[in-house]
Amino acid sequence: MRYLDLKRKICSVRMLAIQGIAEAGSGHPGASFSAAEIMGVLYFRKMNHSPEKPDWDERDYFINSKGHSAPGFFATLAIAGYFPPSEMETLRKLGSRLQGHPVRYTPQESHQSVPGTEFSGGSEGIGLSVSIGIALANRLDGKKNRVYTLIGDGESNEGQIWEAAMAAAKFKLHNLVAILDRNRIQQDGFTEDIMPLDPTRDKWSAFNWNVIEIAGHNVEQIIDALNKSTEAKDRPTIIIAKTVKGNGIKHMTNNPQWHGKAPPREHTPILLEELRSECLIAPSIIAGQQENYEEKIRSAERGGADIIHLDIMDGKFVPNSTFNSDTIKQLRNITTLPFDAHLMIENPLAVIQDYIDARCDIVTVHAETCSESEFGQITDRLLSNGISPGIALNPSTDLPNWVFPHLRDVDVVLIMSVNPGFAGQKFIPEVLSKMRHINQKLREHGFRGYIEADGGIDATILQAVYEAGARIFVAGNAVYGSGDIHGAIIQLRYKVNVALERKLLEQADTIGIRRDWLKTRKHILIPLANELGIEEELHALK
Repeated sequence: MRYLDLKRKICSVRMLAIQGIAEAGSGHPGASFSAAEIMGVLYFRKMNHSPEKPDWDERDYFINSKGHSAPGFFATLAIAGYFPPSEMETLRKLGSRLQGHPVRYTPQESHQSVPGTEFSGGSEGIGLSVSIGIALANRLDGKKNRVYTLIGDGESNEGQIWEAAMAAAKFKLHNLVAILDRNRIQQDGFTEDIMPLDPTRDKWSAFNWNVIEIAGHNVEQIIDALNKSTEAKDRPTIIIAKTVKGNGIKHMTNNPQWHGKAPPREHTPILLEELRSECLIAPSIIAGQQENYEEKIRSAERGGADIIHLDIMDGKFVPNSTFNSDTIKQLRNITTLPFDAHLMIENPLAVIQDYIDARCDIVTVHAETCSESEFGQITDRLLSNGISPGIALNPSTDLPNWVFPHLRDVDVVLIMSVNPGFAGQKFIPEVLSKMRHINQKLREHGFRGYIEADGGIDATILQAVYEAGARIFVAGNAVYGSGDIHGAIIQLRYKVNVALERKLLEQADTIGIRRDWLKTRKHILIPLANELGIEEELHALK
């Protein structure tokens, strides 16, 4: 599955889970959200499985040992096609198949469980032992199935986890991958206050496991770690995924209160708006000083960038030239961050395979350089290789009508806010109205992808661009023209947060819950109060 489509599906999982929890009035949003990327990558990208045939002999197994993440697990199964997403409305209700902890599915028990559920969760610490049994049985049967087990850091207090860890190493179960959701919060508070788990890596290494540590909300790192797990031939693998409890909704983030607490039902529309408003910062490496591209990529990654933006210019479609696919191939192994290739070139169809071979994650071509037929061919080739297709528009170019039949397959519409071909230009203000118009038009036609703004993006204009509908921001000089790349990215995110909070407050106003929302969100809003003009309101809250 392509990168941006994977991100979109994971967002859908969070949205479906929070709707179910709010409707039920109970459930565990924190544990569901910290594991969303882990489960999403497994079900939408990595595992061999079949919703049409859940008992398929060749399937990989997923064991959800940390049963509290049931709403997120159920939402993942629903988005993957195991049961209708509308059934999430019955979460935790009498007679529902979706209860507080998953129940193993069998055809005989189909009235109380859903297909795809391999394990009855609830009592903590058991899932890893069950996984060992499955992995051993598969090996005895000569099967190549892999077993993936999600465990919690709170549940790692259980002695059975460590007994299982010894057994898995003894039997050299290289077909077993445990993933530790290391969000550092359990039911009663922070794990290191209750029963410290660190040094986590050293402990699992001492039990003779292959240990990989990653940022657990970074889908490309999860994919890379799962790929690397297949290299261990004589031992099981554990991926220690450093996650954040409640990630995705700011007032739930890293907050023990939201371990097992449902939001008020009337908050649901605002929470959904926040989830669908995820933004991505994409530094353009041609900006700033003409230094080493490798160092620019490493600096952006250290600074917290989401995507690396690559401007490819041919000196024909635009006046200047930069680099081509050969350079991208040399840069690809430097980082796992997604590569966003913006092809400002004539006849992109003739060279599209070069950018596929360079392992770009997103490839955008200009509407001015291809016909509908050529764009369809480009899109087909990108999709068949798991790459997100995009269409780019110059400032004076409107969205062509021939794009609309292809919207289902388009992941990004890039709108140039400077004239292409030169770095360091100022944002063209007239593009804002165009962006709003195109965004509205696209949504009316069912577009579910991203609007990407490229050109002159900096902290002074970013809020206006956000309000116009953009959610991917290409920043060149705003990042690389600064001596502090990390600080520049933080400043851009701050401006995004201000724009988001203003939008959420407006929505709270519309549905008549402004004061209640301010109370819920107070600790998030205090640092932004001056820009939002709500200092007195917050001060008046008790």
